[in-house]
Amino acid sequence: MQDFGNFENAKQEKNKKISRIIIICIALVFIAIIAIMCTIIYLQQNALKVYIDGVSVNLPADTIIIDESSGKIYVDIKGIASYLGYDSHNGEYKLFTEDTNKCWVNCENETASFFLNSNRISKVEPDETKDYEDYLITDPVININGKLYTTSEGIKIGFNVLFDYNEQSNNIQIRTLPYLVERYTTIFKNYGYSGVSNNFNNQKAILYNLFVVRKDNGLYGVVDANNQEVISSRYESMEFNENLKEFFVSNTSKKVGIVTQEGVTKINLLYDDIDMLDKSNGLYLVKNNNKYGVLGNTGNIVIHLEYDQIGVDTTKFPNDTIKNKYLLFENAIPVYQNKKWGLFDKTGKMILPVEYDQIGYVASSNNSNRNVNNLLIIPNCKAIVLGKTYDKITQYGIYNYLGEQLVPCRLDSAYSITNAGVDTYYMDYQGQTLEIESYIQRVHGSNSVINTTDNQ
Repeated sequence: MQDFGNFENAKQEKNKKISRIIIICIALVFIAIIAIMCTIIYLQQNALKVYIDGVSVNLPADTIIIDESSGKIYVDIKGIASYLGYDSHNGEYKLFTEDTNKCWVNCENETASFFLNSNRISKVEPDETKDYEDYLITDPVININGKLYTTSEGIKIGFNVLFDYNEQSNNIQIRTLPYLVERYTTIFKNYGYSGVSNNFNNQKAILYNLFVVRKDNGLYGVVDANNQEVISSRYESMEFNENLKEFFVSNTSKKVGIVTQEGVTKINLLYDDIDMLDKSNGLYLVKNNNKYGVLGNTGNIVIHLEYDQIGVDTTKFPNDTIKNKYLLFENAIPVYQNKKWGLFDKTGKMILPVEYDQIGYVASSNNSNRNVNNLLIIPNCKAIVLGKTYDKITQYGIYNYLGEQLVPCRLDSAYSITNAGVDTYYMDYQGQTLEIESYIQRVHGSNSVINTTDNQ
């Protein structure tokens, strides 16, 4: 009996140990579950949160990358596009290539092109008559794992958004232009205005805390977000120029001028029309009584208002990718007077007299070679094609952007042929066909043919 009692006691002790072990295991599992839950909560609280127009969005993990060493935020350009209401494409707008070192995005009102290792963003309205406008950002576009990334500054400009990062709460707030327009339209209607202007360029002023508003008298002005007047409401029309941060305005007499974002009149309202000719040089194209001229940044005359046309019709030269129809190669301004063409430089100095009958070569519709392209500029030579008519026959010459002659006006034609996406430039002279760049390099030296960048 004593042995049986000992056996029972041992059995009970064993069961107690097993129970203790089970309890300990359960406790450890419970503690582990709590630790895991706390870790998940901690990670969730510290994970980057992205809100677009106030709504949380789950972006792929590599869409937004924060460089820990510099604190800079890089965003996958094509990856973010659809979330901001944009389409995205490889290559550069209008060129239709699949170059992965470039990309462009577009909405209904605007396109923006980005370039690897470049600080430049080119924006243009989807209108063949408009010129590109270049915007410079602090940091260039970079490649991460085969994708193009730009900083938050590039996202703001390229996609017309407000982009704010709160480091303390580790969240990003992105507000799109349509969202901001709807929000501030309601606010300014409560202030007694008809709302913010529905002109797309004027809507972009919102991104700079400027609001183009209209009063009951039908006249426009500009206020800030606190309804403090920046430009008085006395203009019949008003359009914001994002590149220059100024307003093209007109009065009730239909005369136009320019007012800065600080409310200072930069160019007096004396003209029938005005347009930006070149930002970097502070040049404006003006029109009065159907005559055109060029003004400087302070309203000073650079080219007198006496020309029938300034700039070229770029639709005639679709293969040339002319970025600024008024200023070729950042120096040569084409002018047209009494059916003759000439060139001025950006300082107002005439570099070719107004005596040429044609600017650019336009291929005849009955040309036997269907691959021949019209030709105005030869990028690698920074050259321009002009023509003179002798005995009713036009002959063509080639001049560089400084007005210096490279080939005299004796050519029968000057054109380009595209093969596998590459343009080669040719000229015909007395039955001979010569390759233009090789000829110019041979005659004028290697310095006359340069390595081009994506700027032209």
